[in-house]
Amino acid sequence: MAAQMDFIWTADLKDSTELRVYIGNKEYFNMFHGKWKVLSGIVLLIIVAVAAYVFYLYQQGGIQNYKPPTESTETPQKQIISDLTALSSALDAYFAKYLKYPDSLDELKPEFMDKIPREAEAKAQFIYQSDEIDHYRITVTEPSRYGFKELYIENGTITQK
Repeated sequence: MAAQMDFIWTADLKDSTELRVYIGNKEYFNMFHGKWKVLSGIVLLIIVAVAAYVFYLYQQGGIQNYKPPTESTETPQKQIISDLTALSSALDAYFAKYLKYPDSLDELKPEFMDKIPREAEAKAQFIYQSDEIDHYRITVTEPSRYGFKELYIENGTITQK
């Protein structure tokens, strides 16, 4: 005759710190016994460390540690080319919306540009010419100020000689 074995699995949750598993009447597994205190201590220690670090970072953010962003100083040649490119992009956007080029650069404000750039060295407006249909040209007043014989942008293409 073969012996018959009964396996009974039960979980006894006496309180929130223990999980006991029994097979029959014998206890085989006691999970978390006394470990909740250690685990909660570690979590509390981590919370205190993070709070201390945040407080340290907050203290470092005072006015005495503030460094304003530095303004990039481009050479006049780079600045004028950047301005011509920005104007050209705004003119292309204007053309895409209205299917014609504006009569003057001032028509680009405020929808396509916040303000119309001026020549950096001469402090003068760019020379703008357009047939309003499919051609425009923006020229600087004195290209020699920037080290060029000619400097203009025509339908998105910069010419610098």
